[in-house]
Amino acid sequence: MGSPLLTGNMIDPTSDIGEDVDESDAPTCHTCGKKIVTEPEHRVVSWIDDGSAEHLHFCDDECREGWSGRRPER
Repeated sequence: MGSPLLTGNMIDPTSDIGEDVDESDAPTCHTCGKKIVTEPEHRVVSWIDDGSAEHLHFCDDECREGWSGRRPER
């Protein structure tokens, strides 16, 4: 079994998703662009870059699997 970070199965236990998040503050799915407000299948991919935590949000496993794996340029 691979690392949760590499397989995309990591669930962020500190996420506010599903806890009365306003749509204007909600993250956007990196693949489809949908606002993630109350998605129970929400996925997050995280990594450390130059000492800072970076992350991408995905609304579900399908969008996570559709991601190329390329991280956005800073």
